Amino acid sequence: MATLPGFLPGWELRGFPPVLSADLDQHSASFGGGLLGTAPALGAISSPGPVALASRGLDGIDAPMFGGLELFEKIIVVPREKSVGFVLSPTAWDVEVWNTHRREARALTALTLAGSGGLQVTGGLGDTATFGPGQSSIYLATLAGQGDATIQATATWTFTGETGADMTVTGTRLTLFSPRCDWSEPFRERLGWMSTVLTSYAGMEQRTALRTEPRVTVTFRVTTTTPRETAALDALLFGWQARTFGVPLWPQKSPLLAPAAPGDLSLQVDSTLRPGFRAGGLVALWTSPHTWAAFRVARIEGATLHLESQVLEAWPAGSWVVPVLRGGLLTEQQLGRPVNWLTASLFEFSCEAV
Repeated sequence: MATLPGFLPGWELRGFPPVLSADLDQHSASFGGGLLGTAPALGAISSPGPVALASRGLDGIDAPMFGGLELFEKIIVVPREKSVGFVLSPTAWDVEVWNTHRREARALTALTLAGSGGLQVTGGLGDTATFGPGQSSIYLATLAGQGDATIQATATWTFTGETGADMTVTGTRLTLFSPRCDWSEPFRERLGWMSTVLTSYAGMEQRTALRTEPRVTVTFRVTTTTPRETAALDALLFGWQARTFGVPLWPQKSPLLAPAAPGDLSLQVDSTLRPGFRAGGLVALWTSPHTWAAFRVARIEGATLHLESQVLEAWPAGSWVVPVLRGGLLTEQQLGRPVNWLTASLFEFSCEAV
């Protein structure tokens, strides 16, 4: 160990008595019986006697946590109930099946689907499997864009000795009125409120709103440009004419700012000054009358639309994002046929807020 001498200049040490010396070489400091600056001693510390071990036994009980009986020792399906709202295109979401038994495995013997709407459940551990203690598995539930108008379906995971492992799905299926708008005529949107007037005996009046949201009437022109578009429009009208359509608000469309990939739960789009984009409303991704997908908006944060279901296909930046209302065609609809392969007509929809 090196010894480095030093000297502190003889100025007054502030706060020390004047009898103390500032010369560091004048005295030696001792610590624990040794002198500062002595060589270190290496070696092991030993004791002549054995090391005594002290031990004692403790008794305990297995006490469940607060709420443990409600959470554990059963099969849990998340979500237990799913409201898909208005379905316009294929919709998918994750379903978790969790064996919360902490010491026992559970055998899945069957996965059954019942009801209307065309619910499909795939993935996970399959229809038959063994779930170990605490094991969970993620399944994928899907609904097609076409099918029954009313969705009321139940998926049941059957486990030996267990009940309540099921999921109920409800909703209404719509179809998007996807033909492009012909801007040779203006897009008309009329808002209708309803109120009543209460008149007192003194002649004073009070006006009261009977609707919290206005009724919307949308009128726009559609002109098909190819035989394929004409055939698709005819099939759409004759196949869905008495049901509810998803009606795009074409003047409020906005381009997709960033590509959307399968599995995404958000879209990047500028919704500024476009009131059709709203939390709880519907939007459609659109590139042509034959290529589109619709989603329900969970919430809006700046230029991000958060969706309630996953994007199932890849969409490039620049695809149109259009707010959608739900509405029905009027009782009578005239179709113009300038030529035998082309349709040109005005379509009027009576819409409601989603």
